[in-house]
Amino acid sequence: MVVIRFLSPSDQLNSKLNLLLVGLDGATFDIIDPMLAQGKLPNLRRLIERGVRGPLRSTLPPVTAPAWSTFMTGVNPGGHGIFQWRTYDPTTYTNVNENVVTAARIAGTTFWDILGQADHQAAAICVPVTYPPWRVNGFLLSGYPCPDTKRNFTYPEAWGETLAQSYNFSADYFLNASEEEILSKGLAMLKQRTDMVLELARQQELDALVLVLGEIDRAQHDFWQYRDPRFPQYGCQRAQKFGDAIDRHYEVSDTQVGRLLELADDDTFILIMSDHGGGPHPTRDVYPNAWLREMGFLVQKREQPSPVSRLIRRGIGTVRRVLPFEERLRRLLPASLVHRARSYHMDLDMVDWPHTRAYHFPMYHPAAGIEINVRGRQPQGAVQPGAEFERVRNEVMDALRAARDPETEEPVATEIFRREEIYSGPFLEIAPDIVYITGPRHYAEKGLPEIWAQPAPLAEMREYFGVHTMDGIFIAAGPGVRSSAELTGGTIADIAPTVLYALGQTVPQHMDGQVLTDIFEPAHLAAHPRRYAEIVLERQTAAGHTAQEEKEMRDKLRGLGYIT
Repeated sequence: MVVIRFLSPSDQLNSKLNLLLVGLDGATFDIIDPMLAQGKLPNLRRLIERGVRGPLRSTLPPVTAPAWSTFMTGVNPGGHGIFQWRTYDPTTYTNVNENVVTAARIAGTTFWDILGQADHQAAAICVPVTYPPWRVNGFLLSGYPCPDTKRNFTYPEAWGETLAQSYNFSADYFLNASEEEILSKGLAMLKQRTDMVLELARQQELDALVLVLGEIDRAQHDFWQYRDPRFPQYGCQRAQKFGDAIDRHYEVSDTQVGRLLELADDDTFILIMSDHGGGPHPTRDVYPNAWLREMGFLVQKREQPSPVSRLIRRGIGTVRRVLPFEERLRRLLPASLVHRARSYHMDLDMVDWPHTRAYHFPMYHPAAGIEINVRGRQPQGAVQPGAEFERVRNEVMDALRAARDPETEEPVATEIFRREEIYSGPFLEIAPDIVYITGPRHYAEKGLPEIWAQPAPLAEMREYFGVHTMDGIFIAAGPGVRSSAELTGGTIADIAPTVLYALGQTVPQHMDGQVLTDIFEPAHLAAHPRRYAEIVLERQTAAGHTAQEEKEMRDKLRGLGYIT
């Protein structure tokens, strides 16, 4: 059994790392840079001056599950199959099934698994989508979602039993706790996770440490309305108390980075990054299905919804305004009824499917999708596969390029892709046929209202005051890394191959990401040429979970606001 004894701060560390990688979930230079200008965040400043910084483009969609999965595998979502917290399923008009994604698809294929095969002892701590845990050469503490937030899920299993508390990201207090509790617990968890990691490093000889601190992202979702004058809550009495809540999370995160730097020396490759950025909720809502109806691609039924469906839709709207009750209700309902309720919430019963050629495929802001209603694929397909499919898809994309908000004249979409232009691999077929990024002031919503572009109801929001943005952060320092330099064009898929290269390892040819050569000095690149090869990974089987555990993970993801 691995037992972690709690030692005094003066005890000697056993670990001097070859790799120190800290993920600050949701961190953005939009907040970091003004704080740096104010003389704050001294540890991030020190690393930036010593190394390289730049934006890091996330996955499409830029949400935790696919982004961290791509981070650890170097593979795009079409390769690992994780696009959201639920599994995409284009054979149903809700576009998802009820299965929560887990580590089953990626266990044994991460960069720390490759390092482990090269005899590096690694610790991967609280990285999302690492439940159930699997065997590694070192230590693994699963990140969210886990079925039970009161215990730790670890490899070795016995190690988790010795930890003083649970380090799982609990969603329960987000549903019922006060803002004071949310703030205090978020700040406390930043320190507690760092305490635990430093104790592990004092006890064990680690070569590589990967730690994710997720509290910045949560703070941005919950407290952005108090720092942004576009929100009605800005300037209110509570804003005096919580207006700096997000900044405080960055400051405490910076302090933890400083504490972790004691594990590093001049030979340590140090990387601070985030899976996506964050920003305020857009001020305009767009309803893609209503727009598709106006463009003639979607046909709405002429008859009005039945009294029963209107009653159900009204009831769904009521419980959604009382979030804790909604969660308790969901737990009592069978999955089939939850699926039907989701269909009503999306107004799918109002669509004339046999005559509809294209419809909205919800993703995650700022990404959105459009699916072609293909015969033989969708339940009531209207478009023949092949030439007709391509013609309709091209027509929709042309219309989307020309789409302008009638009130603001701003483009609704800034980037538009066919799915095969951004995804590849065995799971390409479950991706939306068209993927686009909405304009900076637009949020793609579900439903079929009369007007397809409307002001966002910022005053009525109970969640998602802050949303995700496409660019996270990248800060690197260490052997061969350039000093005071800027990185451009980096993506989250590039992290895994870059880490492997920095530690002198061969990069697997199957990875979609590239080694970020621009961060290294030319002399270092000349002395250490990149090596690529077909690497056969010893794929691990993550332990299974029960139906009850699956249900508990869905509940916790709803508490975090990530699924509906």
